[in-house]
Amino acid sequence: MALAFASCVEVDPNEDPTGTVSLDIYEGQFLFFNSLYEYDPYVDHVHYMIVDGSNFLTYGLDIVNVGPKTLRQVNSLPTYGWSTILPIIPGNSYILRDWNSDGVYVRMHVINVIENPDNPGQIIGATIKYQAPFNL
Repeated sequence: MALAFASCVEVDPNEDPTGTVSLDIYEGQFLFFNSLYEYDPYVDHVHYMIVDGSNFLTYGLDIVNVGPKTLRQVNSLPTYGWSTILPIIPGNSYILRDWNSDGVYVRMHVINVIENPDNPGQIIGATIKYQAPFNL
């Protein structure tokens, strides 16, 4: 008789995955993801995200809001809702993918928005954390 044992290590869903990067991104700054994707002549090998007011804008990438999840809880792809412009919502997570959907993804979480100190309420950036590449 053979016995097999498997153990399950419980992982805290609030713990960031290995390789998570945290940063502030301000209006006018580019966050490039070129090194994650193969050369794409249709988008001149450019994959980036910027902040434009209260929105994320992407080029060479699609973005989808997956709701109030931690990075670890982002583990499946929605079939709809993909766009190149989405509002920045603190506490929500997003997935970014190449327009060619080559199976390499970025999972990102918005910690908070950054407001203009001279004009409260005007969003000029966001504090985010992301993990890339993220393969499903």
